[in-house]
Amino acid sequence: MNVEGILRGGKFKRLLDKAMLDARNETNLNRLELDVIYLLFHYDEITTLTDICQYIQMNKGHISTTLDNLVKKGYIVCERDEKDRRYVKYSLAEASLQICKEMEKLWSDLMSEIVYGIDSNSLEVFKQVAEQIDRNLDRLLE
Repeated sequence: MNVEGILRGGKFKRLLDKAMLDARNETNLNRLELDVIYLLFHYDEITTLTDICQYIQMNKGHISTTLDNLVKKGYIVCERDEKDRRYVKYSLAEASLQICKEMEKLWSDLMSEIVYGIDSNSLEVFKQVAEQIDRNLDRLLE
């Protein structure tokens, strides 16, 4: 397997879709909605539409629709800034907490299976290489 194939992530995406199928069926949420919930759960610094778009790498229109749907379904809440009404901050509603716990377990189990048979030293080297690749990608996108 070459680096380009790994970076394109097709196998990983298919595996994640397969792993999330039960969660999607139980909650009647699509993959993007689950991704946004998990993102808000995992990263305190990601709270705005722009933050979410940058992380997920999708356009604002699509993410905005997803956020609106999640607010209507009661999974997230939005708060407008009192000084600038255009600024909206998103956070999880209580209804999302059980989903987050289940997704956390799913993610942990999936990662354990993905790295099965790889010793801790090799995983540390992989982490360092992946971080350098990420920095290189950021530099090239500037």
